Amino acid sequence: MNRTLIAALSELTGTFFLTLVALAVRAPYTAFAAGLALLVFVYAIGSISGCHLNPAVTVGLVSARQFPFGEGALYIAAQISGALLARLAVSQGLIGEWGSYEAGGGFAEFIGFGILMLAVAAVTEKRVTAAGSGIAVGPALITGLLLSGGVLNPAVAIAMGLGASLDAWAPVLSGIAFANLFAVLKKGTPPKME
Repeated sequence: MNRTLIAALSELTGTFFLTLVALAVRAPYTAFAAGLALLVFVYAIGSISGCHLNPAVTVGLVSARQFPFGEGALYIAAQISGALLARLAVSQGLIGEWGSYEAGGGFAEFIGFGILMLAVAAVTEKRVTAAGSGIAVGPALITGLLLSGGVLNPAVAIAMGLGASLDAWAPVLSGIAFANLFAVLKKGTPPKME
């Protein structure tokens, strides 16, 4: 199987488990469980796919020219598919129970996701060592979720039945804004870490 398809399959698998956690774990533990799941998958599949697990991350990296457009489109399809498979698993009673969910307000989703996007951009640009990548990204998700009270992931929002909410799509705009802000800020900084 070619490398791009393996990476997309990794994105589908990781997004499936991340969404499963988001759907099945109840507040007040949801943010912590989702952050820990992301931390685990950064180490499990980060070297295979980069562990985006979020269409807003992929769009942000594509917009900042840190990721190819064609692969980005395949990743987004894989992420949404993984999230929908998790929804199916929960709706069939295979894991957890179905709850009701809400996106945070648009500004909250935008700012909360910005924290995550900056951490992902730093990891992608190797401003964080490989050993520290999960430790940077997982807690960034926890912080963003706790700050926003939102979802911060359009694929997860679709699985939660929130795809029609404009607030659930604010992370896409945030991804573009903060990935490009990072690109501007990194100019003139010390060399990347090895």
